[in-house]
Amino acid sequence: MENKEQTAVDYYINATMALDVARGINNMNIKEYIARKKLIIDKAKEMQKNQIAKAFDDGDYNYHYSRKTGNDFEDGKEYYQEVYG
Repeated sequence: MENKEQTAVDYYINATMALDVARGINNMNIKEYIARKKLIIDKAKEMQKNQIAKAFDDGDYNYHYSRKTGNDFEDGKEYYQEVYG
């Protein structure tokens, strides 16, 4: 079986479900729950940003140029920053 990288969405779903189970088992207070949920959200956002940038870097981006400068993007992170950042 092929070993695939987890998507940001898959990570978020799995981590959130595990957190909800842990909250029920451990009677976690709401402050701790919210703090852990924020960490999950922040990690999922960072994963998504990196995955989009990697997809750009792995693709043929000769036709992707900055609308601000008219130049080709240097890399996927620059593309992400202009489009999504």
